Amino acid sequence: MPTPGRLAVISVGLLAASAAPALAMRRSHGSRAGARFAAGSVLATLVQQSLVGIAAARKNARLTVVDAMTLSRGVASAVLVGLLVSGVRRRNGVAGWLGWGSLVYGSIVCDWLDGPIARRLGATSELGALLDLESDSWLTLTAAFSAATWGGLPGYCMAAPLARYALMVAALRRIPYARIYADEPPWARPFGIAQMALFTAAMAPFGAAGTRLAVRLAAPFVAPLQLVGMLLLYRRSQRSLPK
Repeated sequence: MPTPGRLAVISVGLLAASAAPALAMRRSHGSRAGARFAAGSVLATLVQQSLVGIAAARKNARLTVVDAMTLSRGVASAVLVGLLVSGVRRRNGVAGWLGWGSLVYGSIVCDWLDGPIARRLGATSELGALLDLESDSWLTLTAAFSAATWGGLPGYCMAAPLARYALMVAALRRIPYARIYADEPPWARPFGIAQMALFTAAMAPFGAAGTRLAVRLAAPFVAPLQLVGMLLLYRRSQRSLPK
């Protein structure tokens, strides 16, 4: 199947996956919240898939089954966007479980499986690597806003995910995308895992007083550390430029 056809099939699947959460939101929080949730999640999915189509066309690459799994992380991001748009600010109940469950799927289940599956099937590609990285970053950004909005995290925890995009745009003015994230140092992934763990704990609908305390104590360390990491990665990407 040509790439436009595969993109359309994947897009329809992602939109269909958002239908059940929208119905759950409508039943639990009313038609207005449900409609807002549906509008936000659909818009987020359409924007993501439009950008995927542009990237695939520029690289003249075909989407694979593994790419579809990677892009399913977009459902998690779309759910979080939908919850933000809905106006519901509850860490527990249906909204809380939808947000937390989506985040766990996107950041743990999907993120940890698509890479090994791609390597086992021999389906690794430059496009797949790009989709993997950008899906991670988009999920991290939506998780940061969600954790700050109803998870109790301070607003500065959104600084690193936002800075990632600002620094990427700045770097793209001088070097190709592939060189920005080439040969990342070994500390980069643990920094990212720590940040996502903070967001996940903050949004947990079952967190007791001990979890809330741990989140409050960890935030002033994890968030600035990740921001420093973003700045170091940007500086590292500029070292190979001719002087």
